[in-house]
Amino acid sequence: MKSLVLTSTFPRWKNDTTPSFVYELSSRLAQKGHDIIVLAPHAYLAKQEEKMNNIYVHRFQYFIPQKLQKLAYGAGIIPNAKRSPAAKLNIPFFILSEYLAASKLINKYNLEVLHAHWLIPQGIIAAMLKKDSTKLIVSVHGSDLFPLKNTLFRKMQKFVLKNCDACTVNSEATKNEIISRFPEYRSKIKVIPMGVDTKLFTHKNVKLKFKKYRDNKIILFVGRLNEQKGINYLIKAMPLVNKKIRNARLLVIGEGEYKKELQKIADFLSLNNVDFLGSVAHKKLADYYSLADVFVLPAVTSSIGTEGQGLVLLEAMSCGTCVVGTETGGIKFLIKNNENGLLIRERNENDLAESIIKLLSDDKLRQKLSKNGIKFVKENYSWDITVKKFDALYKS
Repeated sequence: MKSLVLTSTFPRWKNDTTPSFVYELSSRLAQKGHDIIVLAPHAYLAKQEEKMNNIYVHRFQYFIPQKLQKLAYGAGIIPNAKRSPAAKLNIPFFILSEYLAASKLINKYNLEVLHAHWLIPQGIIAAMLKKDSTKLIVSVHGSDLFPLKNTLFRKMQKFVLKNCDACTVNSEATKNEIISRFPEYRSKIKVIPMGVDTKLFTHKNVKLKFKKYRDNKIILFVGRLNEQKGINYLIKAMPLVNKKIRNARLLVIGEGEYKKELQKIADFLSLNNVDFLGSVAHKKLADYYSLADVFVLPAVTSSIGTEGQGLVLLEAMSCGTCVVGTETGGIKFLIKNNENGLLIRERNENDLAESIIKLLSDDKLRQKLSKNGIKFVKENYSWDITVKKFDALYKS
């Protein structure tokens, strides 16, 4: 079965730090016998065409010169467009270039399935180009839904849902939001979350690799640095944590324009135990999850949306790391409080500090949450489970 996958997030090169879930899904579907072609935005220094593992990748250039392509990657399309006039200028050229590139591939190959990741813009483009002989699957990840609420965006979302044959969502939270807006398309919606590589994300002994942290209790955050992630509340919680756990250290992995603001907060609080480590290749994240005593995702509902799934929480759980998350978006469907993690109120540094201190002070509780977290991921979120569901959907 020949399929075209349209996405705005995809590795630009080998060992890229860009989230790789679309690549992982596409590659695993190719192993199942599907002929997968991926169309993704180009980035400076990336190849415009290549074969990555067992999938063919085409990257469309959307601005000249290449260095001025600012819309995709990094913090993400919506944050990039909000913060950068150059990125905002890219938008019409991005949409037109993706449309023309997709049209060319559709006309060149006898495609049976179009799979658009994100309702906007990929879903719009795929719905406009869909032929009678092709089926359209659209996968909603949250950033294409939660923050986009005005009349124009709702009309575009409805257009995609009307013209797609199936819509997959990454969590019950995302499903509930779509149904609340468009109840007439309830029958098209299927919850199929993105998966976790449980072979890669497993606990490792990394003490020798991270000697400089051997005397610390490590608190870890991984993700794009934007307002939605709520990292400012985590940093503000650190002085409270320090009063009880003097050897606590916060490691922040990720990039984004919000990083400067976060560093200002840390400086204002005179914190010398917060390390901004920048981007880390996806395959190396398992080492940091294994190093951490606690993983925290303090996401909040903001103008740029909410956390649709919280895949990093699942990766941390898979490594046996105890997790703390806020009661927002898809997170509340992942964490069962005091069973596989701790669930707290959003925008509350006091709750954050209390939960972190509780975990760092209670070995028995950490062991319980660790064991239950590993089991939860293996039984519900391994890539084997996710790919099996998408494989069946493609074939149907």
